[in-house]
Amino acid sequence: MKKQIIITALLALIAIAGQAKKTVVWENPSAAYSVIPYFGIQKVEMTKEKTAMYVSMNLLPGYGFRISKDSYLQTNGKQYGIIGSDSIPLGGDYIILDDTGRKDFILYFRPLPLDTKEFDFLEGLAEGDYKVFGIHDKDYTMPPASVPTEYMADDDGGGLAELKFDATPATIHFKSLNYRKGMNTEIQVQYVDLKNPAKPMDVYTNLNDDGEASLGLPICVPQIVWIVIVNIPWSSMWCAYLSPGKEVTVLVDMLHDDSRANSKIVGTKGYYAKFGKDWHRFALDEETENGPQKPTIKKEDIHDVQTLIRYCDEERENYDKWVKNSSYCNAIKDYLIQFAYSPLFMFEGEQDSLSKTKAFTDYVLKNYTGNLYKKNIVFNNEFPRASKYYAMADARGFNADLARYCYYLPQVLDSKQLEKPLIEDKNLSDLYDKYVAEYRQTIAANKDGLATNVHYLDMTEVAPENALQTILDKHKGKTILVDLWATWCGPCKLGHEKMKPLKEELKDKDIVYIYIAASSSDYDQWKEYIADIPGEHYFLTEDQYRYISKQYECTGIPFYAIYNTKGNQTFRQEGFAGVEIIKEALEKVLGD
Repeated sequence: MKKQIIITALLALIAIAGQAKKTVVWENPSAAYSVIPYFGIQKVEMTKEKTAMYVSMNLLPGYGFRISKDSYLQTNGKQYGIIGSDSIPLGGDYIILDDTGRKDFILYFRPLPLDTKEFDFLEGLAEGDYKVFGIHDKDYTMPPASVPTEYMADDDGGGLAELKFDATPATIHFKSLNYRKGMNTEIQVQYVDLKNPAKPMDVYTNLNDDGEASLGLPICVPQIVWIVIVNIPWSSMWCAYLSPGKEVTVLVDMLHDDSRANSKIVGTKGYYAKFGKDWHRFALDEETENGPQKPTIKKEDIHDVQTLIRYCDEERENYDKWVKNSSYCNAIKDYLIQFAYSPLFMFEGEQDSLSKTKAFTDYVLKNYTGNLYKKNIVFNNEFPRASKYYAMADARGFNADLARYCYYLPQVLDSKQLEKPLIEDKNLSDLYDKYVAEYRQTIAANKDGLATNVHYLDMTEVAPENALQTILDKHKGKTILVDLWATWCGPCKLGHEKMKPLKEELKDKDIVYIYIAASSSDYDQWKEYIADIPGEHYFLTEDQYRYISKQYECTGIPFYAIYNTKGNQTFRQEGFAGVEIIKEALEKVLGD
């Protein structure tokens, strides 16, 4: 008996010792929601002494980051503070100089319970703090929240609304499940603003501490709006059908763990509630064998207009058949059929050239513009792109007015000199006149009131392909540093600040600093910001800026290029790699 007691005690001690040494490891864990997609968690190790989180920060070379000394993990209402790090200083800036733009490091925290199923990582609760919610082992599934029955209603609106003008704003509400304080979730809604229909309008809102938000949208005509949770677009994209004066509520589950598309949005209620749900089904169907049959002609075999037309005919026939046999609500069926007011695929290379021929344009006019005559035509961000075909059609009425409005106004706003088209609807005609007048006032303002250290060149008459050379030719025989940037780009502004001492050091050298702002910049912010940056500043049209980016093969900003006195480009750099690298490149040119 005594011997048995001793054996039992030894086994218990072994078990305790084993427990003391136990390490729980999650390889490549998942995260239910993160506001920093470039902050990757590679592994989590939990022991009784500490919890280690292996992190990979993926930025561009020259970008920096900082991990706060106040960072912590939280689970089940308790916090576990940070106690150390490996390879980076806590509370200090770390600049990534590696060409890959990647930095691996480890963060150590007070030990989480070894039976932890999921936890959050937070620097703090402020908007700019690094935060990752619902970190868990990839083999564990976050429990789904229960969706209230009112968000599962099947209101399809009884058919798409008639397309007509109404200035009453539409409203979209957001509510959320599993919302945790500090998420500060940002949601993007995209719609077509008649102020410039060629550039879909993006508006943003942040969910409040209760996980709610509302937006009023001046949509003016019934249309489809697109919804995205900003940091996780793949798992959050949704669409809603809205009309002026109507409301819809979208329900979001912030910790929903489904990896398929659209999984974060789990319900809708209100105007055309079923439209978004059936669009969701449609988006998933297209990725499976349930989607429309593909044409027998392969895109790579399209070398002439006749083959291109046969491809379009077959694709449209397959698509219409699939839609009619589907179980979607009638509103979605109408939407999908009408979606064919322009060919359903994007053209590239040779096909793009063929699609611009007169023969193909005549085909589209004959076969794709029939929807123009329907009162309940679908209006979304594809309509302006197809409006060039509508504008050619011999049609009258509101739909035709809207098509001509969407086709001509963006061209005028892109500096083209065009006569006002026939727009019989008074509301649309007045809007057209208003926005053209505002644009012309902006052009005039561009030429006035800029700081003395700024040169503004009116480039509106310069073809996009000539814009860069026109700017460079002004400074022949000088060393030139070109800086492509944007008002919304933090690293760009960091580069400007870091460059100030260098510019002062080289002020006696014959260097011209040229700053070209991305067309996505806010003009008023740009005008205010550049007053403190000596140099030549340019705010170009979208086409001009796009062409310059193409010439430089530039895929990101900030971007820098240096030219010698002979006009030859001697240096290019995407991303801010530090002042010393640019200084060395400038001094090399100056010394030649």
